Amino acid sequence: MQEAMTAMLSRSFPSCLILAADSAEQALELCALQAPELVVMDITLPGMNGIDATRAIKDRSPETLVIMHSSSDAQIYRDEASAAGASAFVAKGRHSGRLASVISGLRPGQPDTIFPH
Repeated sequence: MQEAMTAMLSRSFPSCLILAADSAEQALELCALQAPELVVMDITLPGMNGIDATRAIKDRSPETLVIMHSSSDAQIYRDEASAAGASAFVAKGRHSGRLASVISGLRPGQPDTIFPH
């Protein structure tokens, strides 16, 4: 899934640096090094979950935008993502084609760095 998302984002935003991580902890390390403008975060991750990772990213870098990308479209996850500081929520599956348009809507002029996780 991560490879497909990275490929889609590379096609949609060819001038952006696309970084990927295998865990929330690795995502936090990369965010500390790269200070991305935008992070695409899954809720279900090995180790720390995406909600807690989003909260940590926003605590360290309030200007970083986070899009929560989850296989569940449950309202509780939307509420938790919003409370953690996520700027948007996009469900996987039938809605995942919306991800590029949500990114474009949040960052007109395209971000320099997109970090899918």
